[in-house]
Amino acid sequence: MVSGYYFDISAFVILSCLTYAFFIQRLNKVEDNTIVFASLFCGILSSGMSIIYYLHPLNRFELTIAYYIASWMLTAISIALLILFMYFNRAYNIGAFKLVVSVGLPLALDIVFILLAAFGVSPVFRTLAYSCDMLLFITGINILIFYKKNGPTERTFMLCIMLTLTMAATITELIIPELIVQRFAISLLLAEVFFSLKDPEEQFDADTGLLGLETFKDEMRRRYYYMRRHGGKVSMVLLMIHGSEAFLRLLGEVNELKLRQSVISEIKRVANGASVFKLKQGIYAILTEKGSREEMEVIQEALISRFESTFGNDAYEMELPYSTCLIDLPEMAPDGNALMDLIHVAVREGRLYGKSVVDLESLDLSTEEYMRQVDEKVRHAVEDGNLEVYYQPIYSLKEKRFVSAEALLRLHDGDKFIPPDVFITVAENNGSIVEIDDYVIQQVCRMISGRNISELGLKYIELNLSVSDMLQDDISGKLTGFAEMYHVHPSQINLEITETSDDTFTGVVEANVMKLSQLGFNFSLDDFGTGYSSLSRIIMMPFDIIKLDKTIVQSPFVMDTEQGRRNAMTLLESSADMIQQIGAETVAEGVETAEQLKEMERLGVDFIQGYYFARPMPESDFINAVRKMNRK
Repeated sequence: MVSGYYFDISAFVILSCLTYAFFIQRLNKVEDNTIVFASLFCGILSSGMSIIYYLHPLNRFELTIAYYIASWMLTAISIALLILFMYFNRAYNIGAFKLVVSVGLPLALDIVFILLAAFGVSPVFRTLAYSCDMLLFITGINILIFYKKNGPTERTFMLCIMLTLTMAATITELIIPELIVQRFAISLLLAEVFFSLKDPEEQFDADTGLLGLETFKDEMRRRYYYMRRHGGKVSMVLLMIHGSEAFLRLLGEVNELKLRQSVISEIKRVANGASVFKLKQGIYAILTEKGSREEMEVIQEALISRFESTFGNDAYEMELPYSTCLIDLPEMAPDGNALMDLIHVAVREGRLYGKSVVDLESLDLSTEEYMRQVDEKVRHAVEDGNLEVYYQPIYSLKEKRFVSAEALLRLHDGDKFIPPDVFITVAENNGSIVEIDDYVIQQVCRMISGRNISELGLKYIELNLSVSDMLQDDISGKLTGFAEMYHVHPSQINLEITETSDDTFTGVVEANVMKLSQLGFNFSLDDFGTGYSSLSRIIMMPFDIIKLDKTIVQSPFVMDTEQGRRNAMTLLESSADMIQQIGAETVAEGVETAEQLKEMERLGVDFIQGYYFARPMPESDFINAVRKMNRK
């Protein structure tokens, strides 16, 4: 039995290390795999008892029998728990009958045969006990093969090998009783199972401690697999907190952290034991084990009730803009990709319309299908060569010629264009906006260099940058790198930032604007009058040009009532005067008629951009139009 002693020592060491690692990972918020831990615990007890027995053999027959019974029963239970883990880890709701037949019955017979063999009824029962172990191993291999599409191929392959090796060790021990290698093989199998578990960083979101996006995708992949194989339905609740990115700037770091912790705590309380996944900033999915619609409706109503109240304390107290929606699967989304698209639709609907409940069933499906098609085209726009930069000349009232132009992006869709306000929003949401903007920057730099715009009488080209661009730490290096590559001076590029929301000008954006300004780039504030930025912040930032949005420019000429026209003109006059008072130059956007042009001249506007002088046009047409105008 000496060989058995060394094998058990090795098994004990392996299982002790795994147990220690298990607790360390629990401290790092790893998923509570209690089945794996229970199997580890049974294995380490069994090996430990054997080591003690080898060192101090028991003299009394009763104690020896008790040792054999306890040791081998613990081994059998450890094996059964491993197989149970494979069941629950591969697919949910397998069914009680299958569990009883494939795991419960072999385990029960194993224990009965162990008892009969220990009391010396017949040596055949020892063989039958080992046979039950092998039956469990075969069941584990069948699970892995049956659900092979439900997990990574490498992991499935390795576990199949380890189960086969463990079965071979069991047969070896059955043939050569003094070579006790089964527990050692089981410890190696447990090690393989343990290391197949996800790392904490893969499962949990570091900021909230909630289950993360990748874990959500894995969970839904299992659910979809089960629904395809066995039928059934699943419902889930989506909670969307809008504008969560602005909390830090509104409250400061300390209070924002307290608010975040309070919100997460309340979501978990309302979920009442259901799994809560953080999909992205402010977007949470809640799913119960059964996923019944009745359970989800209760959770949705509880969320609405809680979020109708305020969050915070005496230092701050605020209502959070939110939306919820109920998603029924597979009716609303037949697969995982469609589900992620549907979640994107729900977030957009909630953000745009501020609904507390987004009814996905009432949406125009043809519109959503169109948006999915646009999303696909946008993702591959640069690769497929469907982007084109147009240019709209800007006219100087003082110099009576074109002095600059704005670069505008167009996305081809066959023989027509996808509207910029549609595809730009899609690009910002799916993350392709940075790649698209890099393409535009390069095209503009190439045009400035290749066309020698100074000889055409153009001083600079205006280039729109998204907030995503301005949030990049390396944006200044990227822009100067492109400028140097094409031998373009920074002053020949005017960077436009659109005043689109109350969270446009973050600290990072402000820092990048200041740095780029020091490097020689000029800045414009686009669409002034339609956003939410504070006037004091605009005054403090180095905007050389402020562009009056066309809605302000055109309003005095399109209002139905005289009072409306007077009010609109007052707003236009005060806006133009304010820009002049702070020392910036003014561009009037959307000038389309001689009447509008005359009024802009009266107000002292510096530049005109609009259809009255020129529409956006392809590069070659733009060059010809500039030459024609500037020769006059």
